[in-house]
Amino acid sequence: MGKSKDSANVRYWESISAKYSRETRISTEDFHYGPLLPGDSELKLLPEIVPGMTCLELGCGGAQNSIFLAKQGAVCTGVDISSRQLSWAESLCKREGVQVKLLEGDMSSLPAGLAHGYDLVHSCHALSFAEDVESALSQMCSFVRPGGWLVLSTSHPMTRGEWLDLDGEAGIWIGDYYGVGSEERRIGGGDVAESRSYGVGWLSEQLISRGMQVCRVLEPRVDASRCDSSPYWSRGWKEHLPELEKIPYTVIYVARRPENVLAGSATSDAASTASLRSMRKSMEIRAKLMRATREFFDGLGFMEVVSPVRLPAPALEDYIDAEPSGSHWLRTSPELHMKRLLAAGYERIYQLGPCFRYGELGRRHLPEFQMLEWYRLGGGWRDVQADAVELIRSCIQAARGTMSVEFRGETIDFGAEWDQITVDEAFEKYAGISLDQAIEQGEFEERLCESVEPNLGHGKPTFLTEYPLACSGLSQEIPGRPDRVERWEVYVAGLELGNACTELVDVAEQRRRFQATAELRGREGRQVYPVDEAFMAALEEGIPRAAGVAIGFDRLVMIATGIDDIRRIAFQ
Repeated sequence: MGKSKDSANVRYWESISAKYSRETRISTEDFHYGPLLPGDSELKLLPEIVPGMTCLELGCGGAQNSIFLAKQGAVCTGVDISSRQLSWAESLCKREGVQVKLLEGDMSSLPAGLAHGYDLVHSCHALSFAEDVESALSQMCSFVRPGGWLVLSTSHPMTRGEWLDLDGEAGIWIGDYYGVGSEERRIGGGDVAESRSYGVGWLSEQLISRGMQVCRVLEPRVDASRCDSSPYWSRGWKEHLPELEKIPYTVIYVARRPENVLAGSATSDAASTASLRSMRKSMEIRAKLMRATREFFDGLGFMEVVSPVRLPAPALEDYIDAEPSGSHWLRTSPELHMKRLLAAGYERIYQLGPCFRYGELGRRHLPEFQMLEWYRLGGGWRDVQADAVELIRSCIQAARGTMSVEFRGETIDFGAEWDQITVDEAFEKYAGISLDQAIEQGEFEERLCESVEPNLGHGKPTFLTEYPLACSGLSQEIPGRPDRVERWEVYVAGLELGNACTELVDVAEQRRRFQATAELRGREGRQVYPVDEAFMAALEEGIPRAAGVAIGFDRLVMIATGIDDIRRIAFQ
């Protein structure tokens, strides 16, 4: 889910949750924006709330705003980093007699189980605690549907100042309004949590660059005569009333995604031109990587193929969502169509082209990206593993003239012998729990992302092998081990670069796995795509033993350029 259990901010909220809920009065009868401020009944910033409207609250705490919206008939989801805050929210939902879907996760890397796009995404004073604010903003904006709204309240940059009383004149002193201000919050054991504030202009531009239209920016003033009726009140905040009457503590942004602008798209031609100028070196390296890729596969007798991008039935996968395109969807991968070519007797094929995944936007993900896939008839996962080592070495050498690159603050030697570790071994070594326990407790993805992946691929690439069947819907079982599959992923400095397996070619078992995925998606309220019956027919006709690999080509560009942000190396 992307949050670190060791995060000081997580521990801060876990430690103060009970005290906070006791001492802070937050109403479920109005929508609140910040301490001692009037609610939406007075400010009237929300869009019209209609029954069935979908709403996502990030950093929900006790989920009082979601509960308020649910009372109006909205379908609400709340996300928070603190399990204790979520327990409080669950008790409030029961007390108020409403349903809110509650998920644990970080704003910078939201958990699986969220819908495609929401009519309203809202967050109240949670952005300050995001450890990666740009990723948090990208995630936040990516879940606003075209025509939908974002309502964000957060700490005003003036809060980083120091309140002074000089010769009877009280006011605030601030050293650097434009910088990022932070406030330290001490926790037991010497830990320090941080909350941050950001310049109004900077944050507005961040929203605009993510395809949002900023409609209003407010610095609401606390009214001492009416603050006791605020939907967000505590005795501690009231003690700061003299400051809050003069200096804004909260700034509110109201933004809308235009009907014809997709999540993550930019709207500024000037900014786009400037970014393209700065991208020239990465473009040149990408061109070298593409040329080296084609030369490598041509030398091994592979045929480059092209398959459809707009599909009537995208692959059914547990936590990958497809971008709608009229009555069809844009492909998340060319995999199923390439396997149909295998069934038609194409022995060695590869494809380098665009793929799309709905709502994926951040430092490592884009909604549109380049994927490299190749398949071998008669081969297995170890055969394509050997392909991957030689291909990536060839690409790095061609792009950089050396086998060593600097990435994420360390030197990666692609010429060295690559490491290997099984998923079982990695969970025992890094996650403090067995793989089977993690699966039983529903924590596989969380433990993998938080504890295992950050430890892989340091100094040289690492293959993570022998994945659990429960998390591998298209892979062949390991003979004699029906709960593990012939699958590997390769990591560089903690970044997943590629995924491969011996392909599942049993049509009955494939249909069973698709059905299990469809049931999971249905339970979690996510769209269930139709089964690709043309692919199933190809399996019915028969595909010999085969193996395939998918490489995130943009991530290969990141590694070759040493740039740890996919948005800086891709022409969006």
